[in-house]
Parts: sequence; structure tokens; C-alpha cells
Amino acid sequence: MPPRVATTKPGPPPYDQLVLIGEKCLSFVHKNAKKGNPQSVVAAIDTFGYEHHWMMNVGDVKGEILDEELEKVKPKILVELGGHLGYSALRFASKMRELSGPSAHVCSFEISPDFAAIATNSDEDYLQMIEFAGLSDMVTIIVGTYGDNYNKLKEQDVDQVDAFFIDHDKKLYKSDLAIIERSGLLRSGSIVMADNVVFADVNDYLEYVRAHPQFKSMCRESYHEYSDLKDAIEISTYME
Repeated sequence: MPPRVATTKPGPPPYDQLVLIGEKCLSFVHKNAKKGNPQSVVAAIDTFGYEHHWMMNVGDVKGEILDEELEKVKPKILVELGGHLGYSALRFASKMRELSGPSAHVCSFEISPDFAAIATNSDEDYLQMIEFAGLSDMVTIIVGTYGDNYNKLKEQDVDQVDAFFIDHDKKLYKSDLAIIERSGLLRSGSIVMADNVVFADVNDYLEYVRAHPQFKSMCRESYHEYSDLKDAIEISTYME
């Protein structure tokens, strides 16, 4: 059965429009989601993506695959490269709280300060995505690239990461995986989940990780977010 399809075509508009859409999505969440309920917030974002404007999130269909992978690993620390508006961070944190308890934590690297400001900020008068969902204690948004800022994890006493999620500039997948390796935060059994590996051109990443002697990879086929276009997530398990 084909998935539900958004009313607008998939693909991001120009940056300024994307920021405005994100702000509209946040307003929609405030009006339609239950404060302090992450599942309600995630569902509202999905509804906005389907019924109002296509969204650059991993989405509900592939989100179920990610949930299944987290159930296998039960991560306490997850690092995300490409946080956008906080959708996947919310989804991860909610699932991790169920699996590993409230001490679990998501660190999300987002290069755009505009997107990061929609995901989280300190304005108590108008809560952003993370605060509205009630997960500010479990999610940290770091503005900037992973390569320039991963030492901030070590400053927070993070010495190993159980799961990485890569969902940002597709040209950087391979080089950022190499940075992940050099950062020394992988442990035996850590997983690296890479989104859009069919929809986008990331053949260099796939060739690299599939040939890597310390990664065991599998491709989980699915659909591109809020569309019926084929896509997949590459799941790579690190073995020392």
C-alpha cells in the first residue's frame, strides 16, 4: 500500500521560505498539539507536513524504522547531524526516554541559527518545539557543524555515542562519517543511521561505509518523507 502523500511537492523551497514555513509549523504545533506531550507534537508536525506544506523532516514512515533501530540498541546518547526544526530530536528523545529512561540525551548539530531558534530557545513566553514538547532536559541543540563542534560533547562528559543520525548536506555524508570515526566517540555496537540514501546521491558514502572493515551495513528501504517516492535509510553497525 503506497504511503500518504503531502499536498505540496517534495523538495525544499528557498531558504527564506523554508524558515517561514518552519515558523508556521511551530504556530500550528502550538494550536494543535498538547503541551508536554512529544508524541502529540510529532503528530502535529506530520499533519502540517501532509496537509499544509511538505516538510524537510525524516517523517512518520521512516520514523518507524528509526524507532525499530533504537529498540535494538537502546541508546543513552544519540548525536544528530542536521537537526532542522527539532522533529527527529523530539522523536528520538521520546523513544529513548521509553527505552533508557530520562537520563538519555540527544545532541543535535544544526548549522542554521534560524532553524535552531525554531527548535529551541530561552523565550519562556513562547515555547519552541523542544520546550513545548517538554523535552528540554533531554535535547541539546548545538549551532554549527559536527566537525567544528564535536569537542563540545566531550566538554559535557560524553565519551561514547551509542547512535548517530546523519541527515544534512548530502555532499558531507562521507566526510562527516570520517570525522565521526576520528572523534573517538564510536564504541563496538554503535550505529550510524544515514537518511535519504536512495532519494539523494550519496553513492560515495554508501561505497565507503559498505566497504569499511569495521562497519556492517544494511539498507532499509522506505519512502521519502511525506511522499510516495522511494527512499531508504542505511544502518551501519560499528565493530571494533
